[in-house]
Amino acid sequence: MKKLLFLSAMFSMILISSCESDDNDVVDDIIEEDIYPVAELLPKLSDLILFEGDLADLQPIETVEIYKLNTPLFTDYAQKLRFLSIPEGQTMTYNGDGFPIFPDNTILAKTFYYFDDNRNPSLGKTLIETRVLIKKSGQWNVGNYVWNTEQNEAFLDDEEHILPIEWIDEFGESKEVDYVIPSNLDCFTCHQNNGVNLPIGPKVRNLNFDNVGVNQLQKFIDIGWLTGAPAVSEITKLPDWEDDITYNLDERARAYFEVNCAHCHQPGGNYDINFDATFELRYETSFEDSHIYDKRNSILARMSTKIDGYSMPFIGTSLIHGEVVILMEEYVASLDD
Repeated sequence: MKKLLFLSAMFSMILISSCESDDNDVVDDIIEEDIYPVAELLPKLSDLILFEGDLADLQPIETVEIYKLNTPLFTDYAQKLRFLSIPEGQTMTYNGDGFPIFPDNTILAKTFYYFDDNRNPSLGKTLIETRVLIKKSGQWNVGNYVWNTEQNEAFLDDEEHILPIEWIDEFGESKEVDYVIPSNLDCFTCHQNNGVNLPIGPKVRNLNFDNVGVNQLQKFIDIGWLTGAPAVSEITKLPDWEDDITYNLDERARAYFEVNCAHCHQPGGNYDINFDATFELRYETSFEDSHIYDKRNSILARMSTKIDGYSMPFIGTSLIHGEVVILMEEYVASLDD
């Protein structure tokens, strides 16, 4: 009898241990399962689950990557932090040095902000907006999230807003701007070609550079986010317009045009459709076909002033990009040499 009781107790202990082991396996599976963002334009930025911890820290979850551009878009000296989310089990497909083919449910997000003092970012920052592109059924949906005054949430908002901003630049000079948060309609003015919504910055050639000591494209290849690409050494690199050591004047000017102007000044772009199809600013366009020489004086004049309806870029800036005006003065002068 005692032997039977002992065997029964041992069996119960083994059964309990087995159940506990199974439960632990389930818990471990839950803990180890990756979390992915929600690919929907929901009312609040936090609803998208792009970030973890305090939202204002802009700390992406593990399945979201921060990326940079070799030459970025200018927006009144605002700081920008860019994020990319590729859905589980999917990948971008190499399609030349322009845009990769992004899978459905890809999320591109970009947060605009100003440091209180560029010399010391630890003194704080003002978050303004987070622009979001989400690809659904082969089409890009555009949404803009405007940060509240408490700086703890951003809300989906299709309206234009003007926000006075003050900051100190890297030289210790006080700066100010009436920052324009674009309306949804203004976003479509630039983010479209022949009526189809598109990103602007993340072309393969603009991602092909070392970021924190690692080539971004190579990293995307290594983690399985980009397939079908040749060796990164065989892919075009868009120049960094600020790098006057590595690149010549023409390369730097054309790179700036590519990111800041070409979305309108190319076949199917806003300028091409509404005004003049002969002016082409894509980086791959030959100088002769671009007609930059014919428009050289207009380019310089429009980039050197702020007159609504005349100055360029047409949307997205309230300030003159002084350093680029200097670049363009040199560039235009070189065309007449």
